[in-house]
Parts: sequence; C-alpha cells; structure tokens
Amino acid sequence: MQDKKFKMPPGQRITSRWYAISVLGKPNIKIEEYRLKIIGLVKEEKFFTYKEILSLPAVEKQFDIHCVDGWSYLGPTFKGIYPKTLFRNIEILPNGKFALIRTADGYTTDLPLSFLLSNNVLLAYEAGGKPLTVEHGYPLRLVVNGKYAYKDAKWVSEIEITDKDIPGYWEKRGYSKSADIYKEERFEK
Repeated sequence: MQDKKFKMPPGQRITSRWYAISVLGKPNIKIEEYRLKIIGLVKEEKFFTYKEILSLPAVEKQFDIHCVDGWSYLGPTFKGIYPKTLFRNIEILPNGKFALIRTADGYTTDLPLSFLLSNNVLLAYEAGGKPLTVEHGYPLRLVVNGKYAYKDAKWVSEIEITDKDIPGYWEKRGYSKSADIYKEERFEK
C-alpha cells in the first residue's frame, strides 16, 4: 500500500508484474566463491563474503521499481544492508566522489558517492520476504529509490570509488546519469 503522499512519476504506468530484465544474460554465481569488492579511492581495499554481508545489520524498506520503458512495479519490500554499512570501516580518500558499480555479468552503473551512501540505496538480498531469485539479482541487487531501474544493478560484485563520474552500461548509450524519475530524466540532453 502506497503512502498518501506518493505521486506516480510522469510517463509511467502501473504493472502487476516485476519484470526480470537482463541485457547481458544471467551469470552463474558460486556463492562459496562470491566476494563483494570495495576498490578504488579507498585507503585499503575490502572484500566481503555473502555470509559476512548477511551478518551485518539489515533493514527492510519499500522501494518501487520504475523502468525507463514506462512501467512501474509498486510496493515491493526489500531486505538488505545500506551500502554505508559496508563503508563504516573503510576510509574513502578525499578525492573519492563517485561510485562505479560492477556486476557479475559485466554490467555497470554509476552513482554519486553521496547518494550511494544515503538511505535511498539498499544492497538487497531479499524481496517480499524471500531470498532474491537469480533472475532478480541473487545474491545482491542494488535498489535505488527515486531513480530509473537501470541504476538497480543485479548481481553486484564490485563497488569502485572514483574521482570522476564514469558512465555505466546504459549511461554510455545515452541514458541519463541522474535518472530522476520525477524529472523524467530518461536520456541525456
């Protein structure tokens, strides 16, 4: 159920189905070998196993999924960790301003570091009270509130902290870096 303040983003239509879209195909992830890497402009690179991630303080949040193609899936509740939880014991170098998120299938997306470390981003491992399916990003999916779903990277395997905004997969193809759903920032102008 949506909050009374909810406003449907312009150009979107509600769907009753959460579509599992992948442009590069589903990766084959062996969970015992899986590591989430934090690299780039950090004092020391860190690696987290899936078990370590599951042991961190979890949150449950409702985030809607808004596809740049115009469909919106409303109401899913995700469980996971805020990325800022991972960074509690990681020193980011002063020139670190952006994050490039890489996934196990080779997909990438970019976010300002300040946004990645806000309460608007979740590294989810459950949706609707159940573990994520492979189609929806198991073991970890980035869920980004207020942005089009091409920012919701599935199969997250690496977060690189950078000093400049490096365009991700869709951003290199003309999609908006900011991807604000309420401003209809689908494509770069």
